[in-house]
Amino acid sequence: MSLLKNTIAVQFFLILACFLAKQPVYAHTYEPEQIQEVAIKYVEKHTTADPKGEVNVSALPLDSRLPNRQCKLPLKVSSKASPPFNRQVTVQVRCNDKKNWVQFVHIKIETLYPVIVSTQQLDKGTVLQVGDLKMAMRPKHFVRASNIDSIDMLVGSKTKRRIQADKAINLRHVCMVCKGDSVIIVAGNGHFAIKTQGIALQDGNLGEQIRVKNVKSGKTIRARVKDVDSVAVNI
Repeated sequence: MSLLKNTIAVQFFLILACFLAKQPVYAHTYEPEQIQEVAIKYVEKHTTADPKGEVNVSALPLDSRLPNRQCKLPLKVSSKASPPFNRQVTVQVRCNDKKNWVQFVHIKIETLYPVIVSTQQLDKGTVLQVGDLKMAMRPKHFVRASNIDSIDMLVGSKTKRRIQADKAINLRHVCMVCKGDSVIIVAGNGHFAIKTQGIALQDGNLGEQIRVKNVKSGKTIRARVKDVDSVAVNI
């Protein structure tokens, strides 16, 4: 009796296996956004990271009339350009089943860098406070030699023009010491320092030399901007 049961069980599993083997293999359906994501991941894998910045990879939108695509095989992704990729590249996403379709995806590569931007619109003559500033990531062309990478260094500076909200701020937009400001003149040589009051006769930013009037002596000297309220003179 047990032999009969075993025989029936074996036959059942053979029939089941044949049934499953004859079932159709359903293709994987790819929406346009999924095809874009496949291309983006390919480019990300072949893009060199920048230790000072953050790489952002995005795809240009595909035609909105593009239908969903099906493929019974894993997609093949390639590009005529040689990696590592830079700025932009066209990626080919191909299905090699009987339908044999190809979709080209245009990819944009941007390296973003941290810059200081305004949190709100700032009028000309505004004395910058911590709440007026924030760090944000911006493309490379927003990063200039005159950019400052420390919010604390900008606090106390005065805007020289109106600055729109969310705009990158650099030294051209502000004066750390402005014409007419009262400043501390620090005169020294590394071993000792003498401090006295002065009046700035022109605008200046960190490291720049400006003319300053010594209030006590009435003399005009040239001094280097040290921070938002002081200038230095070597003696």
